[in-house]
Amino acid sequence: MTNTNTANTDTNTAVLATLELQGADIARQWKAITKGDKARFTQHTQANGFDMQLGKLMVALSEECEGRIKSTRLADCGINVVDKRRRSEAMWFVNNEVEAREFIAKSKKGFTSLSALQKAMAVANKKASSKDDTASTKDKPKADASPKTSEAKPATKDTIFKELLAICKASDVNIMDIAEMLMLEAEMLTPEELADEKKVA
Repeated sequence: MTNTNTANTDTNTAVLATLELQGADIARQWKAITKGDKARFTQHTQANGFDMQLGKLMVALSEECEGRIKSTRLADCGINVVDKRRRSEAMWFVNNEVEAREFIAKSKKGFTSLSALQKAMAVANKKASSKDDTASTKDKPKADASPKTSEAKPATKDTIFKELLAICKASDVNIMDIAEMLMLEAEMLTPEELADEKKVA
């Protein structure tokens, strides 16, 4: 009689080995695709490459239309069949060619598309901007954190009364309610506290 547990273990091992083989083959294919994408990217961004030609035409049409390129002009030139994003990226590359080529030259891994290049440059520029902001903040002299004290004039009975009236009016509170509360508070004071209140007054 065959041991069920042993059979299941053998099956799982076989399946695992199969999945690993599938994964290894997929990885091999991906490396080939990536390598091909990088080669095409290099070819398309050369002086007479596809993206350079497309980008230059987009720039010329943009200048002709003084901004937004009309769809009719895209159709007239036959590039309406090219993906809108690709047209935009090619135009961006031509307008930022010097900076983009310097960035590509500094890259260790290279790029597979203009989309990847745009994203990488945006991230790098954001980091550089953040560093500049941090440096400028450090260079600024620290503001005096000590609280500034000003000689406040002591309030008088008249000023307190006027402020109380103004607060009551602004808050729609009956001044008589406040008066009653003050009287109750006064009745709760001890003789010593009353004497102190008279001194202050």
